Amino acid sequence: MKNPSPITITIISAILAASIQAGIAQPRPRYIDKNCCLNQKLSERERFTLFNNSDFTANGQNYWFYAARYPDGAVLFCISKPNFNQPKPLTEKQIQSQFIDKIARDPNNKTAFIIAVREGNGPEAPVTNYGLNLSNVDRPKLTSLSILKQRGTLKDGESHQHTFQGRAGQSITIDLKSRAFAHNITLFATSGKNIAEKTGNSQNRRESQLTIKLPSNGTYKIVVKGGDRTSKGSYSLSINSNQH
Repeated sequence: MKNPSPITITIISAILAASIQAGIAQPRPRYIDKNCCLNQKLSERERFTLFNNSDFTANGQNYWFYAARYPDGAVLFCISKPNFNQPKPLTEKQIQSQFIDKIARDPNNKTAFIIAVREGNGPEAPVTNYGLNLSNVDRPKLTSLSILKQRGTLKDGESHQHTFQGRAGQSITIDLKSRAFAHNITLFATSGKNIAEKTGNSQNRRESQLTIKLPSNGTYKIVVKGGDRTSKGSYSLSINSNQH
């Protein structure tokens, strides 16, 4: 029997190394049930796949705030002591069992989180941010951070203007969605100066998202327009604060 050639050994080594790296990069998913208990033996119909887990301290006690996704995309939010001890689901209907775009810590509060809820699973579903304050884990406080939600329809080549009130230093996210046309959003300050602009990204020209800190207090204007003079159709516009 012939010994393997150096080339064969090199190829086998590369395959083994890639397999090891893939195993390291892709840890085994963790599953929880509807009561937020960790359970790796659940069937696909019974399990929620954990995708977000954050720790926080409230009233001198350590807690976990975690989220898991059901196969249909709906999300289950939970609170527990560390290591899934004494878990319980949150009861806030605005975020529980909804489609979630984002979960982030509130930059102004160590016991609060910003949760972006997509109101439906369609391509034009608006997004609403909620602030979840867990300083009292027995009485979570949920606050809507929505600044503007608007639906509209463009005719050939026209543009629409929308206004909202903002404050200096406030971080906001503007979401524009349309399945009808490629589009562009432009933000004007209270002085009338163009301070930001965004066109749908190269992968999906039907969705534009812009996050910016506002420079001053006052009334801001957003102009929505299509990518060319023939652009027309419906769209949804959402503006949300990223902080309380």
